[in-house]
Amino acid sequence: MKATEISKLLVKDVMSTPRMTVGKGETVSEVISRMKKGRVREIPVIEDGRPLGLVSYYSLLSRRNLPLSAKVEHIMVSCPKLEEDTTIVSAAEELMSTGVRGAPVVRNHKLVGFLSRTDIIRVMSKMDELKSRRAGSIMSTAPVSVAEGEPVRKAQILMKSLNEKTLPVVGDQNLLIGAIGMTEILDVVWTPRASKPPNEVRGDREPADVRVGSVMNKHPVSVSPTDTLDKVVSIMLSKNLSTLFVAEEMKLVGVISHTDIMELIISLRPQKGVYVQITGLDAEDPEVYEIMYDLIGRSMKRIDKMEPPKVLSVHVTSYHQDGLKSKSSLGARLTTDRDMYYSKASDWDLYRSLDTALDMMEKNVNKEREKRLDARKKKPNL
Repeated sequence: MKATEISKLLVKDVMSTPRMTVGKGETVSEVISRMKKGRVREIPVIEDGRPLGLVSYYSLLSRRNLPLSAKVEHIMVSCPKLEEDTTIVSAAEELMSTGVRGAPVVRNHKLVGFLSRTDIIRVMSKMDELKSRRAGSIMSTAPVSVAEGEPVRKAQILMKSLNEKTLPVVGDQNLLIGAIGMTEILDVVWTPRASKPPNEVRGDREPADVRVGSVMNKHPVSVSPTDTLDKVVSIMLSKNLSTLFVAEEMKLVGVISHTDIMELIISLRPQKGVYVQITGLDAEDPEVYEIMYDLIGRSMKRIDKMEPPKVLSVHVTSYHQDGLKSKSSLGARLTTDRDMYYSKASDWDLYRSLDTALDMMEKNVNKEREKRLDARKKKPNL
């Protein structure tokens, strides 16, 4: 199937039937039990057939000191309500921009289905233009990892900052030795214990004494950089994985997540302009985003003269708190019509960090452009 045909697919063509729903009056303990038993990561919260929000592993891990007897309405997060006739590409943009991994599908405000990233990625097996691409060309390089001797709490913090559900565990020489996911962390963090008042259980256990190696999956699934995207998607679907590690001779070299593949799908959208996503930024001031988007817009215009940009992802991680200031580490990835480019920067000033990363991106795009021009000049005329 061609990309032009994929772009015409509608939500109702690929949505699935909700495996389960919960009411806002159910308890956190009941929801966790159902999520584990059903092996689902997101559950729609319903009242009178109308979706109110979503409960996910991420929403649970983002809350501490929460009684297991607490009601769902206190932890559910808002989510988009997708219409049946929305295109798949538009729905992918909606999921990515809101940061959720799935959303209810409605008809006349009533729940009729559920669309997850997995449902969208399943379409990848039909895409002629993308399925033969190599894993090495779409993977996120320099992946964040943890060591088996580090505390589970660190893995939890990293997952929250990256909005990822699985992290690779590495040993000496960056060898891939395991994986730790939200399921393992949830088992540690949400362990019932005696508390006051009597007979109430809480999910506020501090897991600092629990090490990654004691709960990690010791059989991580990986692919080679030369494996095709078709194979990557097939493994993800068959093993119900949202993240797949890329390794060479067992050495971790990259990670492919649902996010990476969703960005490829979004890049197929027919409309002009670059799709921009900023994640990890803990800022409520709209002026911060306004300034960032202004810097990005100027950079994308310059890059567009060299190579049309399609999707730009920017992830911000704050660390080294110093009073009201914190250092920002910024990673950016740009998908164009031709290739994928990466850049990184760190600074105490967020805008300077972004400006540095964008400048580096422009230089990378220009370098590849000059290589292509040189190759054309050297090509003999026939």
